[in-house]
Amino acid sequence: MLRLATAFAIALFALAPLPATAQDLAAIEAAEKALDAAWEAAPLSFRKVLFASEAMGFGAYIERSDNKFKPGQQILVYAEPVGYGYKANADGTNVLGAKVDLAIKTPAGEVALAQANFATLEITSHARNREFVLTLSLDLSGAPAGDYVLEYLVHDLASDETAPISLPFSIVE
Repeated sequence: MLRLATAFAIALFALAPLPATAQDLAAIEAAEKALDAAWEAAPLSFRKVLFASEAMGFGAYIERSDNKFKPGQQILVYAEPVGYGYKANADGTNVLGAKVDLAIKTPAGEVALAQANFATLEITSHARNREFVLTLSLDLSGAPAGDYVLEYLVHDLASDETAPISLPFSIVE
C-alpha cells in the first residue's frame, strides 16, 4: 500500500505545472516580436464584425441570430480591429483607439443619416494591447420600416488609416 501511495505521489508531482523557464520566456518573447512585426505591417482591418445582443468585452459577446430590428430597438455592433497603431505617452503608457463616423444608407446607396465623429473609443495602457474591441450602439427610434445598410468608417487614433464596417439590416414592424 505504501508503494502505491508513493507511486501516486510521484505521478502527481510529475503532472504538476512547472514554473516557466528562461527558455520558455525567450520563446514567448520571440513569438511576440514576430507578432509585433506582422501587426505593424497589417492595415487597419477587422477580424470579426457582427450584430450583438450583448457585448461585455473582447471575445465576450452574444451574437444576434438575425439582422432584423424592431423600431426603437438598440442596434449593437461588436467589432475586433487589428493592425491599429499606438501613440506613446511621455509616462511610458500607450494610447490606442478609434474615432468613428456613421452613415445609414438605403440598399441603393442613398444616405438617410450621416454623422461624423459619431463615437470615440480609446484606452491608455502600459501594454500594447491587441485585445481591443469596438462596441457601437445605435438607436434609430422613429426610422421607418425598411432595409438599410449601417456603415461605420473607423479612423485609427495613432495613424491616418481608416477601415470601413458595412452591415445590412432591416427595421421591421
